[in-house]
Amino acid sequence: MAASLRHPLGGLILLVMAAIYLPLLPAGGLMLAPAFSPDGWQALLADPQVPQALAATLTSTLIATLGSLFIALVVVAALWPGKAWQRLSMRLPCLLAIPHVAFATSALLLFAEGGEFYRLCTLCTPQLDRYGVGLGVTLAIKESAFVLWAIYAVLPEERLAQKMVVLRTMGYGRVQGLCWLVLPAIAPALGGVMLAVAAWSLSVVDVAMILGPGNPPTLAVLAWQWLTQGDADQQTKGTLLCLLLLGLVLLFAALGYVLWRGVKQTMPVEKGQRHPSAPSRTGALLGWLLPLAGLLSAAVLVVLSRTPQGDFGPATTSLSLGLLSSLIALVAILGWLEWGPQRYTSWVWLPLALPALPLVAGQYQLALYLGVEGHYFAVLWGHLLWVLPWMLLVIQPAWRGIDSRQVLIARTLGMPRWKRFWLIKCPLLIRPLLLAFATGFSVSMAQYMPTLWLGAGRYATLTTEAVALSSGGSTPVLAERALGLLVLTALIFALAAALSRLAGDYRKGLR
Repeated sequence: MAASLRHPLGGLILLVMAAIYLPLLPAGGLMLAPAFSPDGWQALLADPQVPQALAATLTSTLIATLGSLFIALVVVAALWPGKAWQRLSMRLPCLLAIPHVAFATSALLLFAEGGEFYRLCTLCTPQLDRYGVGLGVTLAIKESAFVLWAIYAVLPEERLAQKMVVLRTMGYGRVQGLCWLVLPAIAPALGGVMLAVAAWSLSVVDVAMILGPGNPPTLAVLAWQWLTQGDADQQTKGTLLCLLLLGLVLLFAALGYVLWRGVKQTMPVEKGQRHPSAPSRTGALLGWLLPLAGLLSAAVLVVLSRTPQGDFGPATTSLSLGLLSSLIALVAILGWLEWGPQRYTSWVWLPLALPALPLVAGQYQLALYLGVEGHYFAVLWGHLLWVLPWMLLVIQPAWRGIDSRQVLIARTLGMPRWKRFWLIKCPLLIRPLLLAFATGFSVSMAQYMPTLWLGAGRYATLTTEAVALSSGGSTPVLAERALGLLVLTALIFALAAALSRLAGDYRKGLR
């Protein structure tokens, strides 16, 4: 750490990261302040909405977490290794590029009461969803693409693929290969990914407000409603709900760890028993349906949306916030990886593993203290707390994969550190940097709570407009806002893919 801080940029990067992550401190203080209040806990437990909200939260989170993991593992077992796995990795952006709010809006317009599905099927009647089953299924489909993408990023293809071919040649099945080879290789990274999925599913507000359940809502929506009220007692209950959500995240992490230990102990050993049967057809079908779900979502929004009427204010605000936050985060990440103190990087991932509500509350308290609440800069600063770790999640594996021999040769020849960074490392990271920029843009576009709270309602974005219209606005206008979200994000992903291919063609002779 000391060696990093000797460089002037090391101290500057540390200050930038501290400014972005500063809300972690007031967020912790806000949650701990009422934690020892018996009256607050008594009022929270006496509220009649809490038991049903807790049941809906646990149900939707379990469906989202276990469902996304199941879909991803079935697809990996069926398609990896091979050309079908490579084709799936190329099609996954069809679903990854769609923001959660746009995907949830298309599901709402299709399957909600009065939606297009029930208009076509007059004999079908929508069931009352008090436990958030529809919310969990929607999140499971959307998050399974992220889990698959994360597995694709950390799976050592060449080394394990050869072992899998040998295993299959000896007559062992795909599930046995998954248990013996794939899961042990990706378990550490997969554990962090699933913790992020569980934490996000527990604390998601915008998608839960769109898809329900409505009365009572999930714990995150209920806490959001209480925290935004002027009554101090209601705010105390909302803060205690944030603490409860944090406890649920820790509980899910502990259960996941115990479950993995149990699976490892009961995992079948190599006794020579062959089980050639495998869910290849199911996995292959899911591999086709996941990208198709993204295309279907886009088609629904295109059909139901109206022609834009000239109100481009929300789209302009969303675009500017997404571009600026991604660019700032990209510069900060590169500086952090090259000059930052790497020994204490675990706290960088906290926004992905903690419920979002207390973090937004901490940002709001700091904004009030600094007098910047309601300013554009405050909204931009609020987005960075989530944009930066998601982008780092994309860039870090590629950064660690840089061939150290090239850097060592340049250092031996006397090349300064900044030249090694600019002329050797950055060109090797063009593709991951472009993908990370598109990912950060998508994350920024999806931010609802920081935009609404830090902006004091003054900065309307496509996400805030879509969430507001989902509770009873015009269907064509709602579809138009969600389609705008989808189009902007898809354009950035397409541009990143085109530039990535152009860079690959330009540097083809250097391979």
